[in-house]
Amino acid sequence: MPRYRLLIVDDEARICQLLSLLASRWGYDVRTANNGQQALQTLEEFPAEVVLTDLKMPGMDGDELLREIKSRNADAIVIMMTAHATVKSAVESMKAGAYDYIMKPFDNDELRLIIKRALDHRDLLTENRALRAELGVRFQPGNIIGESPAMEQVLELIDRVAPTRATVLITGESGVGKELVARAIHQRSTRAGKPFVALNCAALTETLLESELFGHEKGSFTGATRTHHGKFEDADNGTIFLDEIGETDNNFQTKLLRVLQEGIIVRVGGNDPIKVDVRVLAATNKDLKILVAEGRFREDLFYRLQVVPMHIPPLRERREDIEALARHFVSKACQENGLGRRELSPEALEALRQAEWRGNVRELENTIERAVILTRGEVIEVDDLWLPPSDGDTRRASSGALMPDSMANLPLNEFIDAMTQQHVLRALERTAWKKQEASDLLGIDRATLYRMIKRFGLDKAQP
Repeated sequence: MPRYRLLIVDDEARICQLLSLLASRWGYDVRTANNGQQALQTLEEFPAEVVLTDLKMPGMDGDELLREIKSRNADAIVIMMTAHATVKSAVESMKAGAYDYIMKPFDNDELRLIIKRALDHRDLLTENRALRAELGVRFQPGNIIGESPAMEQVLELIDRVAPTRATVLITGESGVGKELVARAIHQRSTRAGKPFVALNCAALTETLLESELFGHEKGSFTGATRTHHGKFEDADNGTIFLDEIGETDNNFQTKLLRVLQEGIIVRVGGNDPIKVDVRVLAATNKDLKILVAEGRFREDLFYRLQVVPMHIPPLRERREDIEALARHFVSKACQENGLGRRELSPEALEALRQAEWRGNVRELENTIERAVILTRGEVIEVDDLWLPPSDGDTRRASSGALMPDSMANLPLNEFIDAMTQQHVLRALERTAWKKQEASDLLGIDRATLYRMIKRFGLDKAQP
């Protein structure tokens, strides 16, 4: 966890001392200054991530300090402290580039939350810059791995639709790489230098989803102690990717339709419309036409989202892509796990080509990473692979390792537990139950390995 730097600026030494003590307890590296000039001098040797400054100070006031800081660093995070009588001035400061303001006297928890949100905002900007640098290469359509005719059509469509403002509905089974395609569209668009914000709609309840996307006003529900900017505001002038859009309810769909039609959001608990300029990319693994017919998805929203439909075929329908993907994932897993060179044997490659891959590219990547970690030599053989069962055999992978009968029809979470148990046991057997070697092989620490042994009730006598 990084130790963030915080500069507190106030002409009252007592306030500086109090806030410095609080912020230090919260884990920040803190410096203080009693006027604007001193603050600027401090920033030269102490590049604080956040500046918390009083608005009304003798000499250089908070507004002047804000302008000077922004002229030196446009991305600086500045939070204004103000009395009730100067709230209007604080709002003007926000228009000039301040991140937020807080009124004196303030609640300590409220201040702590504002600073945290400011840092989250800063980290989002930093992450987007890093991603843009990476995405410039990684998410260019030419570098999305796929040689099949179906993927060539997808890549061509990315090139054609990316420079436009069109809304795109990306369809396909789970694990085919819908977010990867969405990022490629954003990176090829005129918005590439702006935020890309992704959200899985199925991961949040209705209330949380609306709050997360549209924001909420203070007091709009229990626990809403502060006005909160939503993802649409964070993504202003950029792109927002709404995954699993088919899991949303009618109330949310109505609000999303307004955003698409008018470019306006209203925070939860608020009445004021907020104008946003956001390109929406949506994805689903469901057939929205069926949901429309069943009355579970708004027909008008469906057509607004599907200005350009883009379907990503499942991996089993483009088996010619499997070898290139597998080799890429082997290289990636070796690099990320600090391992030496690995390669797939011809038999292993053929087994990968024949597997069903119901989990698509995501399942292939997980299978490859697992094999890379558990393989002791440089060559990954068929027996090093735990492959998904074929339609003709619920127990056996296409050509790879045998799956126990007890695992054949388990629910997904129980299947994952069972697979984990098998891999832990296999690593222990390969290392003659030497715990340190087994934990190194699995890429976990010894404490985690001991917990797994206890959890699964493993012992040397277990077959």
